[in-house]
Amino acid sequence: MLIATVALALAQAISPPPYDFERLVAVLLFLFTALVAAPACWLDAYLARSFAIPLRAPLIAAAGAVLAPSLASGFAWMQFGSFWLPSAFLSCFAIGGAVCAGTCSLLANDYGSRETAAGAKDLLRN
Repeated sequence: MLIATVALALAQAISPPPYDFERLVAVLLFLFTALVAAPACWLDAYLARSFAIPLRAPLIAAAGAVLAPSLASGFAWMQFGSFWLPSAFLSCFAIGGAVCAGTCSLLANDYGSRETAAGAKDLLRN
């Protein structure tokens, strides 16, 4: 639902498109950013051993911002035989992927652990 809300907000901010186009973009964003959640989960679990959440969440969000437009471009190539998609369209996928992956990383963190809060010197765990 978060991704669909972000998609509709971005579509309205760019220019008011027809209503059917908004629904199509919301559905596509949901599908492609949900697919981003699986690799983001694996990367987050791997980085959890080395990085605290203040460094890990932006890295995971950046990975989601790269993966979602890549999946959309791959889908366009498979369906239509071309890699060309408008940059505004791909930026919507990048923002949606970053929001989805970053939110997943923040929600998957174990905030109830008995460790002390991470300070500036504790961001990289040994």
